[in-house]
Amino acid sequence: MSRRASRLVKLQENYIKKGRGQGTGSEYQPFIQAHDNKVASEGWITRHKGWKTKRIHHTLSEHERKYLYYCEWLDGVIDIREQFPLLPLERTIEISNQLGIQHAHIDGSPVIMTTDFMLTIQTSNGLTPVVRTIKPLHKLDTRTLELFEIERRFFEELGIDWCIITENRIPTTLVTNIEWMSEARYLETRPGMDEELLLLASEVLIQVLLKDACQTTVGKLCLMTDRDIGLQPGTCMFVLQHMLANKRWKCEMNNQIIREMEPLEVLPMEKSFENINLA
Repeated sequence: MSRRASRLVKLQENYIKKGRGQGTGSEYQPFIQAHDNKVASEGWITRHKGWKTKRIHHTLSEHERKYLYYCEWLDGVIDIREQFPLLPLERTIEISNQLGIQHAHIDGSPVIMTTDFMLTIQTSNGLTPVVRTIKPLHKLDTRTLELFEIERRFFEELGIDWCIITENRIPTTLVTNIEWMSEARYLETRPGMDEELLLLASEVLIQVLLKDACQTTVGKLCLMTDRDIGLQPGTCMFVLQHMLANKRWKCEMNNQIIREMEPLEVLPMEKSFENINLA
């Protein structure tokens, strides 16, 4: 075994000892994390505080990040576990031998494989695991598809639904809007904001939005409301984003990109659940 391979094998063994790839919800630790010095696809490495899990999620490509935001938005997705390991290693080696495909390796030494997302979804039959691996179309070369076949067989044996998500299966407009409001999901991201101030500002702002009926840009309405009730500029825009991110208000998310310099129709949300469509 080469020195480089030995180093990675020992590193992965330590990950397992430290509990990586184990647990659920807030207790789950991604097997690969952004600080592991992994070269991310297209230069993207991001950390995102989960809306569902309340822990930090680690994504290693732009497409992974976008799919994470999509899953965050879907009510029926209960848990998101990214960079999920295929263990035990011996089983993926057996599958690769059966298929006559070279296992993922470093200098010929097999290494633990991971999949992008292990999701838990709510179905009519209860909680169900599904797996989604994310890859742009232009990167689906022969070697990548070989490794994906090992992955597919691994989860098929476990009775877990698995498929590849390419960029054309991620709803771009929806994800763009989710990203725009994502930082306002938590009140603590805005200094001085608390539930009392949120209630005060939101009650005024929703009336302003409804009365205006899409005649004025949403950015101007928010600034005018800040001024009228004596708040720092930007407060009402944060309130708008927070209320939308938490689905307390609603607007068109799928067919129109939210732009602050354009009018926006906003309505109070009647409690309902998104249909599950993981693509």
